[in-house]
Amino acid sequence: MTATATSNYIGEAMRATSALAPPSLADNPGLLAWNLFVMTAAFCLGLMMAGRQARRLWAARSIDHPTDPVSIYRIIIFLAGCAIASRGGAEAVSLWSWSSGDVATIERIAELKRWLDPLSIACGFTWMGLHMLAEPMIEHQLRKAPLPVDMWSRWPQLRRPVLVLVVSLLMATAAVGLR
Repeated sequence: MTATATSNYIGEAMRATSALAPPSLADNPGLLAWNLFVMTAAFCLGLMMAGRQARRLWAARSIDHPTDPVSIYRIIIFLAGCAIASRGGAEAVSLWSWSSGDVATIERIAELKRWLDPLSIACGFTWMGLHMLAEPMIEHQLRKAPLPVDMWSRWPQLRRPVLVLVVSLLMATAAVGLR
């Protein structure tokens, strides 16, 4: 689609919906709020996960070999975080910017989203491919010395992600409710 065709489509869609939401969400404020919430939270949580794994990979770069099971695990989680953050972020920016009324901005964001979507999918495909290749090695390594997994002591680590979910929900509800 050319820039002119995109501009025409966006312009028509904005006139038809009073610029409050894309046409597919214009008649359903609950669905708009849900999408704003989920995509904003996905961006924030994916970015947090990718950033955490990137810091862990960088901190252990001198002791972990890239093909060590722990490195493969961290790379898989990093790629998953990148995939979710880039896809959720692109859609969140698109939804949040729709009501700006500026067709040129919305057009640029729509184009950016179309560039980020293949990147997101590429991260997802790489994450899945790496998992398929490394799965037997990681499972073998985990079975060598099975240790009990004490997940219950880690519950406090979920405070920040839950806070991100609550803030995202409040923002989305307020944005739709105040329109």
